[in-house]
Amino acid sequence: MPWRLDPIPLLVSADDWTRLENGLVQRSLVLDEVLTDVYGPRRLLSSGLLPPEIVFGNTGYVRAAHGITIPGTHQLFLHACDISRWSDGQFRVLADWAQAPSGAGYALADRRVVASAIPEAFEHAGPRPLTPFARAMRLMLEEAAPELADGEEPVVVVLSPGSHSETAFDQAYLAQTLGFPLVESADLVVRDGALWMRSLGSLERVDVVLRRVDAEFSDPLDLRPDSRLGVVGLVEVLRRGAVTVVNTLGSGLLESPALSAFLPRIARSVLGTDLLLDGTPAYWGGDDTERAHLVAHVGDLVIRSAVDGSTIFGPSLAAAERAELAARIEAERWKWVGQEPAEFSVAPAVEGEAGLKPAPVGMRLFSLARRGGYTAMSGGLGQQRMRLEPTRSVIKVAAKDVWVRAAPATAPAVGAETPHEERLRRAVPVVEAVSSPRVLNDLFWMGRYSERAESVVRLLAATHDVYQDYRYRPWLDGAEALPILMRALSVTTGTNAPESVLPNGTAPVGALVRVSPPADAGADGSTAPDSAVRAASAAAPTGSADGAATAQETDRSAEPGTASRAPAADGAAPPPETGKRRPAADDTGAPDPGDAEATEPESGDPEAPWERAGTSALARALRTTGTAAERTAEQSGDNEPAVPRTRQKQGQFTTRPMDAAGGGGAGRRTVAGASADGFAYLSALTGDRNLPGSLSYAVDHYGSAARAVRDQLSADTWMVIGAVDRALAEFRAASTEKETALSSVHALALAALLSLSGIGAESMVRDTGWYVMDIGKRIERGLALTSLLNAALAQARSPEVERVVTDSVLVTTESAVSYRRRHRGSAHVAALAGLLLFDAGNPRSLVYQLDRLEADFQALPGGAGASRSQRLLADAQRMLRRVDPADLEQTDAEGVRTELVELLEGVHLRLRKLSESFETTKLAVPVGIQPLWGNTRMVG
Repeated sequence: MPWRLDPIPLLVSADDWTRLENGLVQRSLVLDEVLTDVYGPRRLLSSGLLPPEIVFGNTGYVRAAHGITIPGTHQLFLHACDISRWSDGQFRVLADWAQAPSGAGYALADRRVVASAIPEAFEHAGPRPLTPFARAMRLMLEEAAPELADGEEPVVVVLSPGSHSETAFDQAYLAQTLGFPLVESADLVVRDGALWMRSLGSLERVDVVLRRVDAEFSDPLDLRPDSRLGVVGLVEVLRRGAVTVVNTLGSGLLESPALSAFLPRIARSVLGTDLLLDGTPAYWGGDDTERAHLVAHVGDLVIRSAVDGSTIFGPSLAAAERAELAARIEAERWKWVGQEPAEFSVAPAVEGEAGLKPAPVGMRLFSLARRGGYTAMSGGLGQQRMRLEPTRSVIKVAAKDVWVRAAPATAPAVGAETPHEERLRRAVPVVEAVSSPRVLNDLFWMGRYSERAESVVRLLAATHDVYQDYRYRPWLDGAEALPILMRALSVTTGTNAPESVLPNGTAPVGALVRVSPPADAGADGSTAPDSAVRAASAAAPTGSADGAATAQETDRSAEPGTASRAPAADGAAPPPETGKRRPAADDTGAPDPGDAEATEPESGDPEAPWERAGTSALARALRTTGTAAERTAEQSGDNEPAVPRTRQKQGQFTTRPMDAAGGGGAGRRTVAGASADGFAYLSALTGDRNLPGSLSYAVDHYGSAARAVRDQLSADTWMVIGAVDRALAEFRAASTEKETALSSVHALALAALLSLSGIGAESMVRDTGWYVMDIGKRIERGLALTSLLNAALAQARSPEVERVVTDSVLVTTESAVSYRRRHRGSAHVAALAGLLLFDAGNPRSLVYQLDRLEADFQALPGGAGASRSQRLLADAQRMLRRVDPADLEQTDAEGVRTELVELLEGVHLRLRKLSESFETTKLAVPVGIQPLWGNTRMVG
């Protein structure tokens, strides 16, 4: 979900912070006493200080956690509470959070953003730093480990419910700041009475788990059987004392709204003092006096369940609803708690572009257990709120950074550790990054999707350039290259292109530029017959470039919470998109641009299709560019006569000899793909995020995979992803000048993708995850290259067409400069193959990808063997070594370069099988958890 941050910080004076800090630490101590007692001796229950029904009747109580303790003085490791200042000037606690408190990661991230956004104000104010709290948390997590052998370093992980969690960013940022792996249930397994983290081909023992999964979901064996977020057997390992989980299971009980009513007397009993921070005035239905007040004022209070914490806002209820709720309270009594509506002070907040407004604000403060007590984060997570009328309820709308002013006297930084508490270490440990199959699978697909997006945008840009060259000048030599490139786009992306933009797979090259009869043509054979025009408009089967397989893999499932989204076993391309068809005549009566028999409209007809497609003003002007003398000198094709003048109507490129009176003549001529259909296809492949194979689809899925491993990526990565997301969103929102916008978005997307490639190449450590990501990148680049060359060069063409196609292929593969320097611009398939297939020094060549794959496989743990993936790779390398580049020029009777096709299809097939084999062996994640018995539904 989006995270909104108000740039104006929330200032807290040193005196106010002293009161808040002391009150927070004292409250944490009281709650720790309650947690220790409830799951231990239960003296508070036996003495009557705590009613048993609000303990055992609350969903936060975990019966299986009784007797489980964590090492150290305190059982409550991390505590958070929401606080606001009321109209009397006092701070009061609105809610306590102890299950799996969220927000510490947001607070750290907010400080980083605000300090960068307003550096002068930050330097002038000098707020107390937050980083000592993070350092203290890291140290105390290590201290919480069970007894270890001398010299061993504890392994700490942050257990997350997954990237679909509402607080996924908070979890990932905190894990990244602490330097601990962010794991999910699929990364952990219980064996031999201990908790282990899966790694590539091995297991690593886990000592401490910072839990961000609710307790009831933590173990499907002993707790909630339908959970897919927990680790089977975790409770048993806790009982054995082989692992520490913080916050401990069962700490969610402390969030009960009924408990806050009893904290003052518990504090006086266990600490001998009154609470320094009062809670919101509350009335428990289990007490007769308080219940009477609760029922009498049910329309004025916030009513909360003492069972599950659900909330009903009394002022928003109708009279009948209030009466019904009062009756329920009288019947159920102890299950209900009434609280006075919270009050908030106000602080400045941004409104609109540059305005300010007063907004209700609160804070979430955090405390951490230490050996000598609790310490508070010097700040916290500010909460900007909005009051809703007429109900007077408030909701959170944005975050604010909390700046605590420095104390007048010099004081040690909050969170600094005393020297005697530092763990003695013999050497600085080196902890490898987590390399579980789930994480490696996401990194693998990050590599694939980043390369897929780059190859798609390069081919889109090259095809769009040719489209612009020939749309308004179809008489130029090489115009037949446009439908060939359109077909290459269709093949490499695995999408269904409109038939009108594709070449006829059986017709000669000349059929790619179609000549249709004028409206007044006779039947004497002086013009092209209608049957020939219809035959020329038939498209080759989508996804088959002379037998070439597509490079588009079946994409991973988007089911929430699924760690692995493996492709289909047969590697088939995505099914044809439903609902797509060639556009028919529109409401204005304009004919189909691909209809060869359509007549030209009059000059007063409505807007032409290319104008509706968003053609720029400059491009529209080009449709009449050139003098009659210039066009007379240009040839329309190899054996076609010169034409003196060209007119364009309704998306058709017409060529007519003009008589003395300026009238129409023999025929008109169109280029497949140079139409509104062609532009729409290019636009869809750029901006349609629901179209598998499109640029937006690849970028979205790259972002999804990256979010699943957010803790392993730098902030620069998200800055680049955000930039390309915004560029694509702006293109989708553009309503005019879409042709200009198309070129712009291709340039911006390519620049962003190159930045991501540079971050991966120059900033990421060469660990197992990096090698797996590079394997995905090399596989995808090899698939894209073999598919592109097969679609574009398998069929021999005329020299001019071959030159245009070759230039576009070289631009797409970023090898144009090297090719021109070596071959002086000549277009020969053997020369092209030498650079793109066999040149080991060209990072874009096929042999280079295969060599890198070999090195990456060798770098993986256990890579010295001969796995099936490595055997398939060796087969592909042998195929390349056996081929003489000169033989690739040979064609059969139909003009097909059979040697080239056989080589490309063979390598392509092996790369696909290599990918499938690698995923199903090295990157396979555990199957779904199955219940051991009975139904998975919870009873009672």
